[in-house]
Amino acid sequence: MASGPIRHDLTGIQEVFNEFSALKIDAELAMLRAVETAIVDIAGHADEMVPRDEGELRASQDIIRPKRRGDTIEASISYGGPSAQYALVQHENMKLWHPPKPPGKQKSAGHRQGQGPTAPGNRTVGGPKYLEYPFDQETQNWPEGFVSRLVAAGMDLLRK
Repeated sequence: MASGPIRHDLTGIQEVFNEFSALKIDAELAMLRAVETAIVDIAGHADEMVPRDEGELRASQDIIRPKRRGDTIEASISYGGPSAQYALVQHENMKLWHPPKPPGKQKSAGHRQGQGPTAPGNRTVGGPKYLEYPFDQETQNWPEGFVSRLVAAGMDLLRK
């Protein structure tokens, strides 16, 4: 699982900020809201892709909302903790079988449960890379995609 800061140089962002300034839009608040919409979308897609059995892994999702720290904005999404210590194994192991055992059934010794390994991005039964895949989908068209989120956030602030 990726960890640590992800940095992007947002080309074209100064032009957006100049427009915001001319319209008296709080650019910092718009930036925070744009990051918020991105993180919420990534988290929602991740929840659709989390392997499902008893729901503990999905319930362990933790979102730290965007905050400004110096001249950076930080936000994060994580899974795991005491209730789902297996989150990293589920995320990284491409060989685990999914879907899991049927409800009410116990895994019988020596027998695999489920249909087999699933590819990242499977929204039907879940699978590996359930957080990395939606993040990659979100950022594959950056900075343009983020600039669109920023403009939408700014226009929303202008309407208020």
